[in-house]
Amino acid sequence: MATTAEPVTLIDVTTRDGLQDEPRVVATARKVEIIASVAAAGIAEIEATSFVHPAWVPQLADADALIPLLPRTVRYSALILNERGFERARTAFTAAGFEPGSYDLVFVASASPRHNASNNNRTISETLAYFETIAARARAAGISLRAAISCSFVSPWADETIELGTVLEMVARFEAGGCTTVGLADTIGKATPEAVGATIEAVTNVSSIALSLHFHDLRGSALRNVEAGLRHGVRRFEGVLSGIGGCPFAPEAPGNLDLEALAAYVEAQGFTTGTHAAKLAAARAVLQRALDDAEPLPTPHAAAR
Repeated sequence: MATTAEPVTLIDVTTRDGLQDEPRVVATARKVEIIASVAAAGIAEIEATSFVHPAWVPQLADADALIPLLPRTVRYSALILNERGFERARTAFTAAGFEPGSYDLVFVASASPRHNASNNNRTISETLAYFETIAARARAAGISLRAAISCSFVSPWADETIELGTVLEMVARFEAGGCTTVGLADTIGKATPEAVGATIEAVTNVSSIALSLHFHDLRGSALRNVEAGLRHGVRRFEGVLSGIGGCPFAPEAPGNLDLEALAAYVEAQGFTTGTHAAKLAAARAVLQRALDDAEPLPTPHAAAR
């Protein structure tokens, strides 16, 4: 597809989106090993964790302890949902010696009203208004902010339709708030290449903000959506080692797009990712050992919020 070896950025989200739906808790030290192995494989950006309440996602309850242990070889990001998460993340990164602007905080909301209510405890309009408060704090502190839109293409519920106008409004508000990138996510893996392409076109017609894409992989559909993203100019994609993970708040969400398959596919299309296939395979083995040694959740999986 590419006429030159144009670079494509791959973002690893294994220790965040990959582990958040596991019925086990991986030790903090093992998470550091996973992250270090991914970085050694040539991945330059890693979403390390999520600063959410431990009762919601007990798999990531060690977010504050993880940040100081991160190897300083890549750019990190962490997911936040509210002001408490913003403050915890800022404090953790600052205490660990990260300068403002050297990492990203990712504010997540959903284009599905029902999923947003489950994930954010607010309506979409309330979430966007709330985001502006966080964005003001980020600008004042010099912190780099990104946004992610869950369910950008298809709702987890058959009787709910994702409105393109909602996605466009969310992108506009995130851009106005100073976000450097907006990620569009297919949370339940049911998006089609046609829907992905149409949404990207609609966004790029009204916004110049950089886009990234995050696909869950239902019946092997994710790489077709990656192809649509590449064709429409997107050059940032997220993946997870072994394709593990899902979403605790989206019914029947499938696993994530496998990072190794993503890297191989993008390079087969004539782009360059800077990754090393053998080292990605080694990182997968590190993940598997960590999962084998993981402890059961202290509370039932998908614990009540």
